[in-house]
Amino acid sequence: MSSFEVREKTMNLRREGATQQLDRLAIAEVMVRERRARDTGLFAEMASYYHPDSAIEVSWFKGSGKDFVEQTEKQALAVKNRSDHADNSGFHGMGATVTHVKNDRAIAEADCTLHNFFLLDGIACKYTGYVRLPWRFLRVDDTWKIAGARCVYLHDLITPCNPSAIPVLNQTELSAYRASYRYLSYHLVRAGLKPQDDLPGEDLPETVTHLKNAEWEWLEQG
Repeated sequence: MSSFEVREKTMNLRREGATQQLDRLAIAEVMVRERRARDTGLFAEMASYYHPDSAIEVSWFKGSGKDFVEQTEKQALAVKNRSDHADNSGFHGMGATVTHVKNDRAIAEADCTLHNFFLLDGIACKYTGYVRLPWRFLRVDDTWKIAGARCVYLHDLITPCNPSAIPVLNQTELSAYRASYRYLSYHLVRAGLKPQDDLPGEDLPETVTHLKNAEWEWLEQG
């Protein structure tokens, strides 16, 4: 191989690396913007980040991205219309994102902390959930769209906002829920939602392994 060919190959590799880095940055930006749109009630913007054939599966929902946005907006409106709406709020704290790109497919995984403030039997409480978000992405006309959103549950807790006002939780009910998202399940039931009990979580390592294998298999098809 001539020196010219070596330089040309090196430049091509650099260009390819730069392109992948731009893809990773764009995908991380979509994840943050989608969660911010959800937290701030910008549901039309939230919907714009989803691929038409996207599939979502989280603690309270399983279905398409379109239906996920619609149900999220419906829940937000229901909370807003409640008399205690001022005591109910939440947001997502997004952490670092690791992304793997193959052609027009990508898998991105981000650390995330779920924060939710609510009343539990009249006592102001905060829910905190620690999760990882493995999401699928598809490139459509040079734009990355969310093709799938899953969640790996790590640990969670409920704490009183006022340390002197401690809520009494039903221990029998709590013991029936998965350890990795036990308090989320408890909270969802009181919000009128039915939590799933077969989601990927660190309390059942095989569920996490199964999800990771499925995500890598999907990526390799790109």
